[in-house]
Amino acid sequence: MGSSLSSSQDSAIHSQAQVNFQQAFALHQTGQLADAQILYLETLKIQPLHFDALHLSGVLAIQTGDYLQAVEFIKQAISVNPQSAIAHNNLGNALQALKQLNAAIQSYEQALAIKPDFAEAYFNLGNAQKKLKHPEAAIASYDRAIALKSDYTEAHSNRGNALQELKQFEAAISSYDCAISLKPDYADAYNNR
Repeated sequence: MGSSLSSSQDSAIHSQAQVNFQQAFALHQTGQLADAQILYLETLKIQPLHFDALHLSGVLAIQTGDYLQAVEFIKQAISVNPQSAIAHNNLGNALQALKQLNAAIQSYEQALAIKPDFAEAYFNLGNAQKKLKHPEAAIASYDRAIALKSDYTEAHSNRGNALQELKQFEAAISSYDCAISLKPDYADAYNNR
């Protein structure tokens, strides 16, 4: 009889964690970040290994510029679910913001090993490679992103920037033109062109 009571208590605890998480997620989606974080933390008090609460706490930390905290939360999330490509990608974003570019590249490559058709991870990988002054590698990554998502405006534009570094001006203009045709009000692409 004691075990069924324990089982129903576990169920109630799990249920409360889910309610907290769903409320946090709804607040997060509407930009109420401080309130969302409170509820993510409440979820984690109840269920410390709640993958989504850990991961989204990290995403929220990225959004608020607390990149060290983001790295901690997302690494914890990855320890719960090492096969989450999006978590590896977001870890890369936090590391890139901290200028830990080689570590960021490793995270993007891990995301792509899990999900080879992850256009955003290729884009982010290209950004890190460009910052490391590897424009050829960056172009290859942007090309992969564009091959997966032909209307990836930012990838076209950033590809143009990398081509410009290589002094391939005609190709750069062509990339900017692609970006502008996809998003006619894309001021950065006009400026770079």
